[in-house]
Amino acid sequence: MRPAGQAEIYGKVLLLYRMFRLTNAWILLVALAASVVLVAIVACGGDGDAKGASESGATAPTAVSGAPNSPTPAAREPVPNEIEAGARKLLAEEVGGGDFPLTSSAGMQWSDASLGCPKEGFGYAQVITPGYKLVFDLAGVSYPVHTNADGSHMVICRDGQ
Repeated sequence: MRPAGQAEIYGKVLLLYRMFRLTNAWILLVALAASVVLVAIVACGGDGDAKGASESGATAPTAVSGAPNSPTPAAREPVPNEIEAGARKLLAEEVGGGDFPLTSSAGMQWSDASLGCPKEGFGYAQVITPGYKLVFDLAGVSYPVHTNADGSHMVICRDGQ
């Protein structure tokens, strides 16, 4: 038999040991739960940021499966005047004189650097290219002009794309 003082110390040490084992079990359980939540967030593609791409300043493609050239959230914003004027100038040079009323315009995310109008035999950078699609009318004929975001590259898309 142990003296009273040793029994008391032994009881306290045993109690601390049991509490330590229980605490480790809880730490392990919490770590396991946190790992499961982290894996679920990563698997779902979430980054914990509730803001959308348009609020954070990033330009993310909004293409729907099977639709490579779909309008972006910026589609509702007006086309800058310089880009519209540049498109009219291009039409005047390529098609001829006349007044080209703008019938529609939309912000776009082109699937590559061809701006949705690839020419056979040419290669294009395979990058999402933000820009605009402007449709002008002259004597009942539609002329779609595709541009990049700053208007430094424009094409008349005669294939009706």
